Amino acid sequence: MNVVLLGIGIGLLSLLPPGPVNLTLVQVGARMGRRPALRGAAGIVGGDSVLGIAAVALLTLGTALPARVFSTTQLVAAALLIALGALLALRPTAISDSIGRMHRPARTFFLLTSLTPTALGSWIAMLAAMPFAADTTQLALFTVGALVASTLWHPTLGLAAAAMGARLTEGGQIRLSQVGGAGMALLGFGLLTQQIG
Repeated sequence: MNVVLLGIGIGLLSLLPPGPVNLTLVQVGARMGRRPALRGAAGIVGGDSVLGIAAVALLTLGTALPARVFSTTQLVAAALLIALGALLALRPTAISDSIGRMHRPARTFFLLTSLTPTALGSWIAMLAAMPFAADTTQLALFTVGALVASTLWHPTLGLAAAAMGARLTEGGQIRLSQVGGAGMALLGFGLLTQQIG
């Protein structure tokens, strides 16, 4: 049970920085309302579920793979985090331009979450950093906790954005994207220096 609670706590902490998925959900909630925001949140949780299961499977199988595979994957993930963060910081309207074309939020957010290049790398890095990374049962319980965190966080975030509605101005959304992008880029630089150093 403690491992599940640890997963919830670390999962919530990992969800706080505004990345591209969270920023997009905020904009969908603010512009389109509660129902699309909740559908989008369900898509994110579904995507996180796929990634969490894949990460546990890869780590379980990964003991047979050379360590170089994981270090290379982490370097690529860090570089992609830097690139995505820089894109958001320098071109913050990139997200808002696509919101108007979104017709199926659940499917769109599922794909956005599942196919974001750094998402699987983030799951693997988070799970690999745990002291019980070699224990599949503990990893699975931790992942359940992280998925509970996702299930709590994303609907709450979407509903809060929908409640704010028009009060979350275009300028506020742009600043949020810039801060989130800068944070992602800094996180990427931190991961990169940790891998290189």
